[in-house]
Amino acid sequence: MLSHSHRSATTVGVISLGCPKNLVDAEVMLGLLREAGFAVVTNPHQADLLIVNTCCFIGPARQESAEALAEAAELRRSGSARALVCTGCWPERDADALRRQFPEIDALMGPGDVGAVVEIVNQALAGGAAQRPLLPPSYLYDETVPRLRTTPPWTAYVKIAEGCDHHCRFCIIPHIRGRYRSRRIGSIVEEARSLAREGVREINLIAQDTTAYGRDLGGPDIADLISALASVADLRWIRLLYAFPGRITPRLIEVMAAHDRICHYIDVPFQHADRQVLHRMGRSGDGETYLNLVRRLRRAIPDVAIRTTFLVGFPGETDAAFNRLLEFLDAAEVDRAGAFAYSPESGTPAADMPDQIPAEVAQERYHQVMVKQQAISLARNRQWVGREIEVLVESRGRSRNEWVGRSFRDAPEIDGSVILRTGRRHLRPGQFVRAEVTAAERYDLIARAARD
Repeated sequence: MLSHSHRSATTVGVISLGCPKNLVDAEVMLGLLREAGFAVVTNPHQADLLIVNTCCFIGPARQESAEALAEAAELRRSGSARALVCTGCWPERDADALRRQFPEIDALMGPGDVGAVVEIVNQALAGGAAQRPLLPPSYLYDETVPRLRTTPPWTAYVKIAEGCDHHCRFCIIPHIRGRYRSRRIGSIVEEARSLAREGVREINLIAQDTTAYGRDLGGPDIADLISALASVADLRWIRLLYAFPGRITPRLIEVMAAHDRICHYIDVPFQHADRQVLHRMGRSGDGETYLNLVRRLRRAIPDVAIRTTFLVGFPGETDAAFNRLLEFLDAAEVDRAGAFAYSPESGTPAADMPDQIPAEVAQERYHQVMVKQQAISLARNRQWVGREIEVLVESRGRSRNEWVGRSFRDAPEIDGSVILRTGRRHLRPGQFVRAEVTAAERYDLIARAARD
């Protein structure tokens, strides 16, 4: 996080939890606060104003948010901080419970309040915002809004839409973030150009469903958007995250294959492979449909990296249904996969479904999926041994002649790394280098940087 210290300015510290979409909200709030004269600090003990940007998508995320709020509340009680503001998804979900659990909170803000952050924190500092109602979840930033990025200088997230129109029975996001609403292509392209002028070389496109982009505008779609972004000359990588499997069109695949700047990478959460489980989740498709998609992607883009996510232990998931998921893993051989063990979330239809799966069974199924996927990921990584790959250098490694970076196959924070052995060659963070892959691990590649 960037730091600005001015003795006369009110200092603000932000703790942001959860997904990159939440992080962009935090960066917008920081940008607006800095523009209004606040000084941003990274040490919570130096902050007059503390903002905890929460996530509550699943139980562990809510627990992490609760722990961060408890630490911030202690600073508020001790007088170290003059005000504590809780933002993000949790206030939108259960504001009254938050006020009861953390009476030290001076103001609550939901996703709809992001644009009003300066007004709200000033009210909080003056002691008059504790009971203010949240604004409807309809806010959507654009290229004119100031933003203080907290990611490394060479990479950024770009939120192309907000909200969700899906009705997955395990998810409360549509209630928290509202209906799906897309930004205009011109706004997104202008933001990308501005980021490129600042030195950003990689943008990661995010939304609840990036492949739904433009449907509410009645015109452009995600293929049009990434095609337009590919014309931003100073960008090196454009990465597509959170793609919905039923909306990956032949044209989208064609555009991804046609432009060098668009990473041959797609994050497409399948969630499961059994038709009945998917139906109970409120999702369409099945293992065969998804397997056909994987094959189409690989035919058009042979080196494509496919990441997915699975939810195991969903109500009604029989042993036979779970085994069909394991069979799909073997057949699809996706490059990366994450998994979650289902736990009931109040306010979602799934929480009241019959045939709930015991937590210990869900956890065991989670471990089975991850162990199987580790072997598959290792096999996929080994296919790169002996090949050359482009690497974005990010930091020094464990020894003098070792660096750590990422390839086009690795999204920030969620995928693996490329461990670069450089000999005497000096590298710098943010630099792109060619490297020969010499070994593979389950998550990482080992490579030797080419000489200049």
